[in-house]
Amino acid sequence: MYICVKKNDMARNVISLSWKGGFEFYGSPASMYDKHTDEELGINIHSLNNVFCKLRKEDKPLEYVTKTGFTIRKGEIILKETEGKRK
Repeated sequence: MYICVKKNDMARNVISLSWKGGFEFYGSPASMYDKHTDEELGINIHSLNNVFCKLRKEDKPLEYVTKTGFTIRKGEIILKETEGKRK
């Protein structure tokens, strides 16, 4: 089991699911599994989270190609720091 640490408070996770002919983006692995099944993706959510944690620990790109042909990538959307609300 791997323990993951959040790298940047000004970033938000994004999960990219791509396949031949299409792609989708999600805010978390859980939201991806709300739309797709373990069988369809070829990996369950717990195994996918472990893969991403292991890759991060090894300082490798967070990308996994499933046995069913999907490519799942995990990245970050960098947010702009703001001093306060706009008026």
